[in-house]
Amino acid sequence: MIRTKAILTDIYNSNKVGHQLTDEELYKLQNHLIKMYRDIEAVCKKHNLGVCLAYGNVIGAMRHGGWIPWDDDLDVHMSREDYEKFLSIYAKELPPQYKVSSYLSEGGSIARFAKIIDTSTTFVPVGEEKSEYTGVFIDIFPIDYAPENIFLNKIRKYWAYFLMYTATSVAQARTNSKEYKQNMFKTSAGRTNWRLRQCWGYLFNFASPKTWHRWIEKFAIHKKNTGYCHVIADLDVCFKKIPSDYYFPFRTVDVPEFGKIDIPNKYDDYLRLTYGDWTVVPDEKDRWHHYVQEISIPD
Repeated sequence: MIRTKAILTDIYNSNKVGHQLTDEELYKLQNHLIKMYRDIEAVCKKHNLGVCLAYGNVIGAMRHGGWIPWDDDLDVHMSREDYEKFLSIYAKELPPQYKVSSYLSEGGSIARFAKIIDTSTTFVPVGEEKSEYTGVFIDIFPIDYAPENIFLNKIRKYWAYFLMYTATSVAQARTNSKEYKQNMFKTSAGRTNWRLRQCWGYLFNFASPKTWHRWIEKFAIHKKNTGYCHVIADLDVCFKKIPSDYYFPFRTVDVPEFGKIDIPNKYDDYLRLTYGDWTVVPDEKDRWHHYVQEISIPD
């Protein structure tokens, strides 16, 4: 089955839904995201917590010397231990305009990972409604230990898929956004995806999306250090036995655009798990970026 993100990429790129960020807006957004990252990093360093760039931002650092030119978001990793310390104790030391959304925060999370949101900004992607969660944000993906038993990992992987699919489907069914439906109905794959998720969401609507996401986070935690890791929010590596040294210890690199910044230890192996040959620049039609309804970043 085609993933929702791939369907949306095709719809947005082919049908020009919403508006793509202008060069000026993108430049301003990227600069603001790096500022937010440095704010998070400063708190982490103060308390000896590790944080590093993740996913496409690692590609940007190592392939482009900074940002991927069209990239409009920023993801980071933390170990589960540091992630929970940061969210439960130290995140309150971030600048006061930052809002933390996680399964540990008041009201629970709206995603299967933590988000740090700058409430002094406005950032409303196509398909979302303006709310307290629609400022410029950084996603934090915790790295968990993975069980050693291959059979157990497979069972846990499929259960994780069920939980994640259910959480997002319930969110879609409860929101019932007319705009999102109109966008998805622009292609046959989008129509099929929307209908399946809508039915699934109604079926499991007995619990809220926040509750489902809280269950996902709790399910991910495996306390024993097995020497293997995974990231539950990443479908490509969910409950795979990935050697811990792919991630740890985080490696400091000097990037022309950013200066010194941390990335996963064996970054080449790490990137190939999700992207294959990450050194090749993808065709324009395959590039993911947000299309937005509204964006405002104060000077």
